[in-house]
Parts: sequence; C-alpha cells; structure tokens
Amino acid sequence: MKRTGWRKQHILRLLGISASQLSRWSQERVDRIRQVFPMHILEEEIQKVIVYRTSAEHVRSLGYRKFTWQMVDENIAYLSESAVYRVLRAHRLLGRVFKAHDGALKEYERKPLYVHHHWHTDIAYVIIRGVHYYLIFMLDGYSRYLLSWELMTDMSKLSVELFIQRTLDCYPGVKPMVIHDNGSQFVSHDFKKILFVNNCIDIPTRLKHPETNGKAERFVGLIRDEALRPNSPTYFAEAERVIRDYVYEYNNNRYHAGIKYLKPVDVFNGREKVILDERKRKLQNARLERIRINTSRNQILLGELPA
Repeated sequence: MKRTGWRKQHILRLLGISASQLSRWSQERVDRIRQVFPMHILEEEIQKVIVYRTSAEHVRSLGYRKFTWQMVDENIAYLSESAVYRVLRAHRLLGRVFKAHDGALKEYERKPLYVHHHWHTDIAYVIIRGVHYYLIFMLDGYSRYLLSWELMTDMSKLSVELFIQRTLDCYPGVKPMVIHDNGSQFVSHDFKKILFVNNCIDIPTRLKHPETNGKAERFVGLIRDEALRPNSPTYFAEAERVIRDYVYEYNNNRYHAGIKYLKPVDVFNGREKVILDERKRKLQNARLERIRINTSRNQILLGELPA
C-alpha cells in the first residue's frame, strides 16, 4: 500500500480476498519446531543407563543412589541421582523397594570427625548346623572400614579381651573411643584396663538406645543378609572363608550410603576428597557436553524454519 498508494480495500478487491479471510490469516499461528532444552538428557546416556542396569543381577538390585555413583566411578554415564531415578522409574528398573520408616530413634548424635576417632565393636551369633559360633569385629565409625574380625568358638571375657588387644596392636598410636553394648565381656575390669592402658575412651551404649552402636548393628545385618544366609556355610572353615570374602568386598568394593556412596577403603585412606572432586568434574563435563549437543541440535532445527 505504501508503494502504490492504494487503499487496503481496493487491493483486496483486486486480489479477490475478503477482509474476513485476511483477518483469519493474521490470527493463524505459525507452527514452530520445538527446541530441545540444553540440559535435556541425551538418548545415548539413557541407553547407557539401561544397558548397565540390566547387565548383571547384582547391578539390577542396587539402590538408585549407589547405582548412580558406581556408574560415575566406572565411567559409564555421568548423571545426577535425580536424573538416574527418573530414567529408572520411566523404564521400570528402580529395583528394590524403599523401606518404610520403622520408628527408630535418631542416630547417635556425636559423629566421628576422622579415621580412628570412633571404633564400634559387637558380637554376632553364627549358627552352623546347630553349633553356635561368635563373630566379633571392630568397625571404624568414620570410614565404615572393618578393622578386624574373628570367628570364635566362645565369647568369654578372655577371648574378647585378646581380640581387642590384637586389634589395638595392629594400629599402634591410635586412641579411639571404643563404642560397645553393655554385654558382660565389655564391662569387665580387665576389658576396661586394656582400654585405659592404651589411652582409649570407653563408651558403653545408652540404655534402650541401640542407635549409639547402630553402625555395628547395621554391619551385623549386612553380613547375615549378604553373606551368611545366601551362602549357608556348613562347617567352621567354610564360614571363615565366606566372612573373609565378604569383608574384602565390603571394605574394597561396596559403596556405602553413610559415607556419600564411597568405598570404605577410600575414606579410610583419605581419598574421599579426590574422588568427590573427580565426580563433580565428570558431572560438570557431562553437563557441558549435553548443552553443546542439544544447542547444536536446536541450531539445526531453527535452520530448517522458513525464512
């Protein structure tokens, strides 16, 4: 109209277009190609998660948090816990069901600050073909590393005292707080004397408060559920072998929820900061690569739009 000076109605008559048709055209929206959110998880990442999740039965049964950090450490895929949860849920691969809150009291509030700050000890019954044996162990509360263990034929005061002394001899110079229940073996005069001579602090559990020594209680449950019951040893030497194999797996390969899904051996040897920093670096690099790929795809999509 600017070039010809003609009125809009005159142009519409020449073109045979009604004013109502022009109005409808102006109200119609141009379909736009949907862009990809830059942080959107890549399809190849989803496939890696699915393939790894279904690669073995023990991987299939892992909780999603432990599964997340195991993938990061093994350089499979670099995703956050929430992202992995969404992927597994969408593909019905979540695995174990979360346990409901069992009404337990709060955890022991005085948490360890370093390796060899808290030592937890306990005695668990091991029944083999009707014969009772006794598993005694010492667990480092900060790293969850199992310091020592022994399968005994009795749980006399002398046997417990010798075990405690041998454990202290393996780690000379440490002065831990030794946390235990109120069993007769742990409240004897000789037991307390061993701790006193080695400059250790004696910490009995609070009355009706097993959470004080909850880390030891938890380990007892783990070794029963993941080692003794599945393997069902039939004699003493076989039980020792089953426990020895599990302790190695627990210390060196098992991801622990209580220490940010690290392995006890790494925390015990002071490598936790290096590993956590490496995890952050891998996740950040994966985010940047995800943004680069999705941005490139958006540019391709936008380039296909009509001018």
